[in-house]
Amino acid sequence: IVDEKPGAKTCINLDARAYEYLAQEYPLLCGRLKKYLAEDKVELIAGSYSQPMATMFSGESSIRQIVVGHDVIRKALGVEVESFLEEEEFSHPQLPQILNAAGVKYTSLAQLDTWAYAGCPELPLNVFHWKGMDGSTVLCQAKNNLFGWDGGPHDTPFFSTPEGKAEVAKLQQLGKPCVQYWTELGWEDSEKPRYLTYPKQFAEFSEKNDVEYVTLRGYLKKYGSQARETIYLNMDAWKKLLPWGIGGDQVRVNARKIEATLHAAERFDALASALGSKSKNATLYTAWRNLLTAQSHDQNLCEYSRWQGDRMAPLGLIEDHHDQTWGSIGYHHLDEALKDGKATLEASLSDIANRVVASRGANGPSVVVFNPCSWERTSLARTGKVYLKDRPAKNVSVVNSTGASVPFQVERSENDLAGNLAMVDVTFLAENVPGVGYDSYRLKFTAEPVNSPETALTVDEAKFEVENAFVRIRLDPTHGTLTSFVEKESGKEFISSEKFSTPAFHGQPNMKYPFLDKDPDTSYDSATAKASTLWLEKGPLRATLKAVHTWKQLTYETRVTLCVHSPNVEILSRVLTRVPPAVDDFPEGRARRDINNGYWLAFAPSFTTTAVHRDFPLGVEKTEHARLHGLTFADLVGEDQGLLVIHSGCQYFRKESDGTWSNLVMREWESHFSDEYGFPNYAEFNHALLAHGPEMDDAQRARAAMEFDSKFLTAVSPAGSGNLPARKSFVRVTPENVLLSAFRK
Repeated sequence: IVDEKPGAKTCINLDARAYEYLAQEYPLLCGRLKKYLAEDKVELIAGSYSQPMATMFSGESSIRQIVVGHDVIRKALGVEVESFLEEEEFSHPQLPQILNAAGVKYTSLAQLDTWAYAGCPELPLNVFHWKGMDGSTVLCQAKNNLFGWDGGPHDTPFFSTPEGKAEVAKLQQLGKPCVQYWTELGWEDSEKPRYLTYPKQFAEFSEKNDVEYVTLRGYLKKYGSQARETIYLNMDAWKKLLPWGIGGDQVRVNARKIEATLHAAERFDALASALGSKSKNATLYTAWRNLLTAQSHDQNLCEYSRWQGDRMAPLGLIEDHHDQTWGSIGYHHLDEALKDGKATLEASLSDIANRVVASRGANGPSVVVFNPCSWERTSLARTGKVYLKDRPAKNVSVVNSTGASVPFQVERSENDLAGNLAMVDVTFLAENVPGVGYDSYRLKFTAEPVNSPETALTVDEAKFEVENAFVRIRLDPTHGTLTSFVEKESGKEFISSEKFSTPAFHGQPNMKYPFLDKDPDTSYDSATAKASTLWLEKGPLRATLKAVHTWKQLTYETRVTLCVHSPNVEILSRVLTRVPPAVDDFPEGRARRDINNGYWLAFAPSFTTTAVHRDFPLGVEKTEHARLHGLTFADLVGEDQGLLVIHSGCQYFRKESDGTWSNLVMREWESHFSDEYGFPNYAEFNHALLAHGPEMDDAQRARAAMEFDSKFLTAVSPAGSGNLPARKSFVRVTPENVLLSAFRK
């Protein structure tokens, strides 16, 4: 297209990984591309590492998608990426600050809504200064009414119509308008590629119109001075509809856990390195690249698709994944990231633990508890399997660094043939562990029976009531879920039992599914069905009630847990189904802007919700929407109380007509595009419910969500004499509302 008259210019949007493969496998083509880039006839825009749907991942992932992507492109092609515009969803209020720090000078909001809606706001402007939450700005091309000409120059462009000419006239009053359109090359007949016919059509177009061909950078360099307005766009300004519930949720839930592992691995690798060990920075860089790859939009959008469901994979692929589904490819990269992250983390924790002076007053191994968060906190720590050798004992307990016994709960144990302990796995209460630091404990083995110290956690099995120092909950013996959630200091109730016990599972199966039972269920509602219940744990550290609802083709399980140390009520929800939910209508063959059908979990606050606070990458805002998504939480706030719903993976919520809230668990849409039914027959979600008063602020919300992901870590080693104290913090972060995003060598 560049070589032929009229020399139309092209902006290319691919993931950085693709350019890396290009440099490795196609050096001649790569050299040609470098020439066009140097002559400003072609521009690479965005340059993220894997074209993620960035709103669905952490702020740190947003940063690394851009920084790592640019680094890979710099090495592959020798160019600096100066402009940012992704075809796929990559837009949120914190981008201006991130782009500024990454050296990006030019950007555009002219994203294309492809399979999921990016929902960029349309503005009657040519250019403006896009402002981030911190006040920094970046020059930006607006998405205006001239956008949307994505059929190519063979179609009559909108701005050539009478209505379009009127829009051009309006924008000409502000300066020089710019029209852009997206085209996805490669979908057409491979024997008749579109790029061969574009030059002739552009030439015909140029003869009839006074047109100048520009790249995004070229346009903003030349005409960016016409920007007069500085605009901040809050999260509500984007009308996003992303791929919740269609399978990629489970990829994202897994990715979020693994990202927490990589952050902890980076932090303690940096500290171990500072103490004299060899850093594994290169291994962590590879792990992060695998994590970023698993954030690709296709792996989170089309988990059950193989090349759109109706195409064979091309032969001779550079990276062969055996024609697996997108989700399987994503899990492959996540597994690789976890393997490298865990190996690095375990080595760093072991290195630091071996330098810690051992606690006295016990005869077992040392257990060093690490806190990856940047503030002091109390939580549960678990040893994992500890094997006893040449140490006859019948029982075990846990002591802290002063020799005092701490509350514990034996998870598992095995005896040898003589009846002595051969293996133990113990959970114990670790109090006030320093931020980005550790505290040390020891296991104590005895021949005599030993009881855990008493705790504030009490269980009344007959009444299905559990309480600790912070809250008192009551569970429904019919459904196994919450009918009461009282915050003890205020005495206020946070759950409405009049509507249903929380959470309740509901949804309608697809009655057109060809594999329905002979007498199928027509709807699912756990509030009207009896569950089988079983107490799995009754203290002293955790109390857990399991409930299972069983229908003909679907099983729904919950586990409600209250721990001794926390005001959070934790809920594990699992769904196993042989029938997908009913599918939504798709107007004009596209995904709809609202989600109605699906399988849902419903929450019933006892108060009227007057506001909702939700987070997105590196930000928290109040939303006015009754249908919304939250990256890690949605805080349902009333007049003088609130219920913070922390969840695993970016989630979609809607407000129901009775004032309750539903969280989407599963939906199906593959059948609309192909003859296949692609749906997650198994889905697993974790929630934490935190009751609070009007004093909760955004930092406290974000901190609670961080604690949900960042569990205590342990290193078990023989007791020895080291040069580090029994308890230490390596990093101090002040003031309290400042949260650590990353800490690395």
